[in-house]
Amino acid sequence: MRTYARRILLTTSLLTSLYHTPTFADNSRAIDHGPIGVMGDHYHKAGEWMVSARYMRMHMSGNQTGSDTLSDAEVIAQNNAPGRMPGKLSVVPDDMDMGMLMLGAMYAPSDRVTLMAMIMASSKDMGLKSYQPPAMMGMGSGMSASSRDLVGSFSTSTDGIEAISFSGLFRLRESVQSRTHMTVGLQQSLADADATDTVLTPMGTRMRMRLPYSMQIGDEALRLKLAITHVHQSESWVFGGQAGGKFKLDSKQWNFGDSQHYTGWVQRSLNHRLSYSGRLTYERAGTLEGMDPMIMAPVQTAIPANYGYRQWRIGVGLNAVIPLLPGAPERLGIEIERPFDVQVNGIQMTPKWRITLGLQKSL
Repeated sequence: MRTYARRILLTTSLLTSLYHTPTFADNSRAIDHGPIGVMGDHYHKAGEWMVSARYMRMHMSGNQTGSDTLSDAEVIAQNNAPGRMPGKLSVVPDDMDMGMLMLGAMYAPSDRVTLMAMIMASSKDMGLKSYQPPAMMGMGSGMSASSRDLVGSFSTSTDGIEAISFSGLFRLRESVQSRTHMTVGLQQSLADADATDTVLTPMGTRMRMRLPYSMQIGDEALRLKLAITHVHQSESWVFGGQAGGKFKLDSKQWNFGDSQHYTGWVQRSLNHRLSYSGRLTYERAGTLEGMDPMIMAPVQTAIPANYGYRQWRIGVGLNAVIPLLPGAPERLGIEIERPFDVQVNGIQMTPKWRITLGLQKSL
């Protein structure tokens, strides 16, 4: 009887341990972390540290209004902001590349709370074309928008520390195969919103001007970050979802609009060290609020009404566990996303693709 009692006690203890220790708890497999483009997808056990580095690159080219593509001639036929000269847009963005480096650290003071800090640095490069301005009175002498001569091409660029954020990840529910947690944090834009560069004006001269809003690294705003994440995991599959947003708490002259995202992903384990993923994301952002009177170039990106969008993105990714340094193996991730069904306010550039690379190291 004592033998049977010991076996029953041992079995009960084992089942209890399995219930309270999820299959993903050790975070040692490639599939134990979500796609590298998902922020705050997991938390840690008490005393654990993790550092990470991500680099995201995004490319835009061409222009659109709503969901319709615009040619250069159609762009320069549009009115400039009221009260600005010339009366028609005369500078057309051609393409834009944005890079963002994100350095982060996570620490869990308890099993229920994980703290996360992140600093972001960005660079932006845009190619543009300047067109001959219309005559001061209307288009003048029968001149049409399509007949305005190209003055030339030029480029602008800017870079700097964009923002810093501090967040807490709070475990809400955890079982053998699923977990749910909430993220609450603050993000402060650090860059001064007064970056300048030399531009080619429609008159053919070069002058230094304050760059439009989209080329500013930051907007000096303080934001609240909120997200809720749920993950269900089996031995070889993971299904995850996250809903989140950033909401302005304080700003100065102007600020980018609030944004929200809803994303879902599925991952498949190839083996302990390798997994692949597919992800679908819906994202929306509100229009720009306020204005800077020093931003006045005759280009669509200098008009606050030409901000805010709704877009879907589809992505594929790969996670790998590779020992590079002493200690726990590093996790490498790559994800490529392509936007579709993009709807914009006013006139904006068209997003084409983004790629995210990342390295994570548990300590």
